[in-house]
Amino acid sequence: MALRIEYETHYGITCDYAHCIVKDARVNKEEHITHDEDGEEVTTYTFDVHYNGKIFASDDAYDEGASPIGGFNGKFEMDNAAAKTQYNLIKQAYLDLKTKDGFTDGTDC
Repeated sequence: MALRIEYETHYGITCDYAHCIVKDARVNKEEHITHDEDGEEVTTYTFDVHYNGKIFASDDAYDEGASPIGGFNGKFEMDNAAAKTQYNLIKQAYLDLKTKDGFTDGTDC
């Protein structure tokens, strides 16, 4: 799983078919305690996912073990609905990445 984007390096070099991969993801479980109208404690949980990745000049550069030309970080709240994809954190990371500036026109590859 990867994302193909057009990417311009800090040196002004444009890579028309840059290859982006999510390298690492982790989940933090957060507990939230509130009180209902009767004063009873209500505990809810959120699961924050933090991820980072690398950008390579092309698919070939990635396959050949070349050094990355950039990177990215992201964070989102895990979708813990009853859908089959809820447990696929990497897929959710790619879906979140596609909402970020510079990645919205990315295509799956």
